[in-house]
Amino acid sequence: MLGSDFAAAAPAPAPLPAQTSRYNRGDSPGRYRDEKGKVKHFALKAGEAPLYDGGGREIGRANRPVMLNIGAAKRMDLDGKPGVESYAWAWATNDGSGWIARDALVDPPPADAKADRNPKPPREAMTPLVIDAAAGRAKLEKLRHVDSSGQIPKSGNRGEHYAGRNPGDRDYVYLLFAVPNVQRGGTAKDSLPDGSNFIAALDEKTKPIVEVMTMYRDGDLNQPVEVTFLYGRAEGGEMWGWLARANVGER
Repeated sequence: MLGSDFAAAAPAPAPLPAQTSRYNRGDSPGRYRDEKGKVKHFALKAGEAPLYDGGGREIGRANRPVMLNIGAAKRMDLDGKPGVESYAWAWATNDGSGWIARDALVDPPPADAKADRNPKPPREAMTPLVIDAAAGRAKLEKLRHVDSSGQIPKSGNRGEHYAGRNPGDRDYVYLLFAVPNVQRGGTAKDSLPDGSNFIAALDEKTKPIVEVMTMYRDGDLNQPVEVTFLYGRAEGGEMWGWLARANVGER
């Protein structure tokens, strides 16, 4: 949900907590790093390799070493050969972020996805929500949010990062490990195609599992805006995570 601006200025933001619930846990390394703590790059076996969204659509091709998210793994059958392949989540490539086959990498890390960080909820909604990536982008643009220390950085941390990322007929939105209201939140674990269905998670009382955070219009702390994230999964998928509610037509 994207709420209206508060009437009064919000107090100065505090540093973000490590987690807010068993479903929304931050403070994870997020990226693979080398022994010096620098983000690690994984070389390609060939000159380039295809990138896919979570629906298996090719959305681009990586042509340089890629960086990978820790804990993001997926199995899909996309190469036309018998059997499924293992994919890792590559981010900030020359063609955006998406799934890359592990066997396209020279020395890939093992598939290390664990369900305990994003556990299965008690129940789920019977009626799916339809993703509208462009509408989400329009609702979340011009919003900024604080980093783990409670500061709005000079670049990044934009609301539209959690909405449509690939304008056009292959638009998609990110499914997140954690909402960006916890330390190191906002890291993607999958991408959901525009027009696909999202199944919202429900708690023991059949209420949607949500997180409401504050973003700021144009990065101005005097213009706070409430933004809601829903816990759930892609229809037909088994990977649970967080989606900005603005992407499914609700305000």
